[in-house]
Amino acid sequence: VYLVDRTIPMLPEKLSNNLCSLRPHEDKLCYSAVFDLDDDAKVLHEWFGRTVIHSDKRFDYDEAQAVIETGEGEFADVILQIHQLSQQLRKERFENHAINFDTEEVRFKLDENSKPIGVYLKVQREANFLIEEMMLLANKKVAEKIGKKSPKNREPKTFVYRIHDEPINDKVEQFKSFVSKLGFELKSGSRKQFTDSLNQMFTQAKDKNEYNLLGQLSIRMMARAIYSTENIGHYGLAFPYYTHFTSPIRRYPDLMVHRLLEAYLHQQPSVKQSDYDEFCKHCSMMEQKATEAERASVKYKQAEYLADKVGQVFEATVSGIAKWG
Repeated sequence: VYLVDRTIPMLPEKLSNNLCSLRPHEDKLCYSAVFDLDDDAKVLHEWFGRTVIHSDKRFDYDEAQAVIETGEGEFADVILQIHQLSQQLRKERFENHAINFDTEEVRFKLDENSKPIGVYLKVQREANFLIEEMMLLANKKVAEKIGKKSPKNREPKTFVYRIHDEPINDKVEQFKSFVSKLGFELKSGSRKQFTDSLNQMFTQAKDKNEYNLLGQLSIRMMARAIYSTENIGHYGLAFPYYTHFTSPIRRYPDLMVHRLLEAYLHQQPSVKQSDYDEFCKHCSMMEQKATEAERASVKYKQAEYLADKVGQVFEATVSGIAKWG
């Protein structure tokens, strides 16, 4: 759980920060999804299994971003190549009508006592997209490996999917009505029309005051992504098969995915679906609790930041009006 002033790890910190963390210049036992990609980011070959990873360098996002922008620095050739592939993957995803939820997140500068002394917006840049696309590729391919029917895989086995349903019509109509007052036209015929017009609206609003508001309200319009053994695909990402494989030290569903993948690659029988239905419900509920805690933590710090500013005047954005006032 990521609160403003602390991280509450899922596993004890000796594991999450040391043994299971990809620290540079140390051998680490991992479970990997390994791909050979061509220049158009098409997967030529895939392999899943146990590995040893020896990290040569740990970059933060700003360091990787500097390499992307300047073309220079340590491991520049590798980073630039992966950046080019991630751009291809991202382009293809939006051509398949994925939704571009590029919302800004509020972040706080804290003093040594965790008191907020400044506020800024976290902006997603190419280095973030690079990591995101590689994670999405791994998650998607693992889900396809187990869930997709093929001559070898006639009866897919019970698995943990990350699913995202279509938006509810009533909410879409309300949202359409609202954005039309701001001068945007949202089409809700086919999936293609809807997602294309939504992405076009985000592009047009990018430098306007209402951009962040539109992002927040569009997320409220959407169904909530959950974990399930019944695969209906991921609407927002436009993936027919999707799971969470990439953060096993942060999210419990990823650990379940690792264990199931390992079992099925070794031809073990399918696990009992009813058991995993319960596990998925539990994980979805705990994720929701964590999200609520994170949002409450942000609101708390916002209030704390403004506590000594009573009487000052600020510009604000109205993001919603309730019936009661």
